[in-house]
Amino acid sequence: MQIQESHGIYNRIEELIDNLAELETAVHQKKKSADLCEVEFVTPLSILPLATFACQNGISITCSEENYNVLSYLETIGFPNGFTDFTKTGKRYLPITRLPPIEDNTVLGEYEDRILFQASKEEWNNSFKQSLKHLTSELVNNVNEHAKIGHYWLFAQYWENKNTCEIVLADCGIGYRKSYAGTEFEVNNDFDAIVNALEGKSSKKYPQERGYGIPTIRNMFVNGYGGKLVIISGDSGIYYRQDKRKEFKLKSYWQGSLVGINFNIKTINPYDYL
Repeated sequence: MQIQESHGIYNRIEELIDNLAELETAVHQKKKSADLCEVEFVTPLSILPLATFACQNGISITCSEENYNVLSYLETIGFPNGFTDFTKTGKRYLPITRLPPIEDNTVLGEYEDRILFQASKEEWNNSFKQSLKHLTSELVNNVNEHAKIGHYWLFAQYWENKNTCEIVLADCGIGYRKSYAGTEFEVNNDFDAIVNALEGKSSKKYPQERGYGIPTIRNMFVNGYGGKLVIISGDSGIYYRQDKRKEFKLKSYWQGSLVGINFNIKTINPYDYL
């Protein structure tokens, strides 16, 4: 699989697949650390999955070719253990943060305020504020209802020079496939389970409780904001942009689910995409 883009979320997928496989190999070999000296620690999608996996499995990540700028940045964002109090950190990012799946968590509100502060053009604020709050609410609600786990991981970055935001949320819960077990949409592989979620096929108990979270996020942030979406669960992943959809296989296994979104901030009517 070749993924070539000058900037954004797609050009990091191949690297992420390889790095997760290396971490899983270290776990199987009962090593306490894994050296990832060639990692380009530049975006939330590059960083958060590695931090989550390392913490979940009790291993450390080392970089034998130490780069002061990289090490300083990783320390600032709390790699790999994350923060719970980040009031003194920069305004253009939410550092690696481990949170309980509670929709009204004040940390999410703090993150939303940071991004809205950067999007200072008045005409952006109302429409983007609604979109951003819908995104964070849906992602966290998805963890709360389906992952069956007590916490999730969040990392986000805003690039002022590109007016671009990237948000990645990961959990180590039961994953999409197991969440559909025993429902009318039960499937026997991870790829089909991701497709179920993208098509709004709910794993909730009652038929009237259909799922609209992931489909609405895809519609609003891919079609509305012209963004890019990556979803990973188990051994499979899918990414979207407006003109294409690609499927990929991991060389390892992601216990849970991961959603990453990269998009430009602009004015839209969010209600057109709900």
